[in-house]
Amino acid sequence: MKKTVQMVWVFLTLAAVFSGCSKSGSGASSGKSADKGYDIYIFNAKGENAAQFEAMAQAYQKETGVRVKTFSIGAGAEQNQPMLAEMNSKNPPTIYSLQGINTLAMWLEGGYVQDFSQVQNNPAFTKLASDIAPDLRLTLGGATSYGIPYNVEGYGYIIDKQMLADLFGLSDTAELINDIKSATYTEWEGFVNAVDAWIKTSEAAEVGINGKAYTLAAAKTDLTGKLNGVIVLMGSQRWTYGDHLVNVALNAAFPTINDSLNAKEADVRRIRGPLAAYAKALDFKTRHLAGKNGPAQRGQDLVSEANFGYDQAVQIFAEGKALLLKQGNWAYNNIAQVSKGMAERLCFLPVKMPFQDSDITAPGMTVAKINRSIPVFVPNYYAVNALCAEDEKQKAYDFLVWMNTSSSGQKFIIDDMAFIPYNADPASTTVPNSLGNSIIEYMKAGDTIGDRYHGAPGPWPGDNLGALLMEQYLTRADWTEKDYQDIADFGVERWIQLLSN
Repeated sequence: MKKTVQMVWVFLTLAAVFSGCSKSGSGASSGKSADKGYDIYIFNAKGENAAQFEAMAQAYQKETGVRVKTFSIGAGAEQNQPMLAEMNSKNPPTIYSLQGINTLAMWLEGGYVQDFSQVQNNPAFTKLASDIAPDLRLTLGGATSYGIPYNVEGYGYIIDKQMLADLFGLSDTAELINDIKSATYTEWEGFVNAVDAWIKTSEAAEVGINGKAYTLAAAKTDLTGKLNGVIVLMGSQRWTYGDHLVNVALNAAFPTINDSLNAKEADVRRIRGPLAAYAKALDFKTRHLAGKNGPAQRGQDLVSEANFGYDQAVQIFAEGKALLLKQGNWAYNNIAQVSKGMAERLCFLPVKMPFQDSDITAPGMTVAKINRSIPVFVPNYYAVNALCAEDEKQKAYDFLVWMNTSSSGQKFIIDDMAFIPYNADPASTTVPNSLGNSIIEYMKAGDTIGDRYHGAPGPWPGDNLGALLMEQYLTRADWTEKDYQDIADFGVERWIQLLSN
């Protein structure tokens, strides 16, 4: 398992402090831990559901008598720093979050990850862990599993179907949505350009989508009259364009997450073409932006947390000022808090990029396939702190079983958190929210791609590529073809540099 600069830094920090559950009270060797005012402590990496997670913990405590302490990061926040602080505290979490395979090795080196194959005297948990589908397991290539999936998530461009209906004067948008999904990138550009011009001038135009002609409405409605731009960008959140947007491009080159994780220099050089397409798509996207009080432009305001943070961008979209928001189903509750009516009308459109056939080197992948699909994967896993006392770990196993198998736990997962359970069957599963059901439709159709960015060196997507884009490009009015190539070259060369660290 290759190490990254970030991994080494975190591991050294952990080693320097090396606190663990075993240092509190009697420790792991005795089998019992001193009373800390709670029985288990859970670090929740999904700040969007902080209130719902706390309510679930309280319900479990009421039902079982087990005292649960929770900590949730802020909505849209990056988890590494707060989790590092909590893991280095006097009483670290019993259950914590791992963001996929890339972070697993880091925490394994510190001795913090419980090997679920070694769990004894808990048949219910043993079954839960062993029943995880092989392609959803958190593992280093063997049968061992180190995490219980949070859920299955997906992301793309979120759109209000009623807004789309009003834009084109339609009573039913099903055919149009299917055509947008299947449209080429050139047709996607034509669609965005036409809507942008219509917002500014109200001039109806005909748009070619998947080879069919659609005409924008002759007049604006109360809904479409609020639009001031096509897309809203979370400019201050590097993970939205450093991690999630670039992930689409990485699917063009890497057939599995293990391929990106174990990529050699020659493999990395294959992402140059997809990265140039990614940069071009980001340039186009950020020339059609909506804002709080009118159209937004690239510049310092766009990367300001106060103007284009997670909450601000969701607010702009939920107020109907932007047609599209690139986010995932985790944003459902945040949108519903602003507009419950809109939240019930949402679906996903794919994030398309101007790939050439030569850019696609992953076996089985095509330009059409990648541009009609959305990423769907397990974003986080619940890990159990191996340094905790045995009685505390057993309580953690029991909680994870309850959350993932009991009717009480599943109610919180599906109804309150708006999650898609990782063990759901897409052929028979529906969930009580529009975005979750939209993901299930993509899963049924087989139009999904994976989380290849989780296999990139830890700092590469956000701290390197995302930082470059934030600091040097999102603040610049104009980009050129050379900029696309420079961004691609930076991405390739920086990845290769990290391989040797």
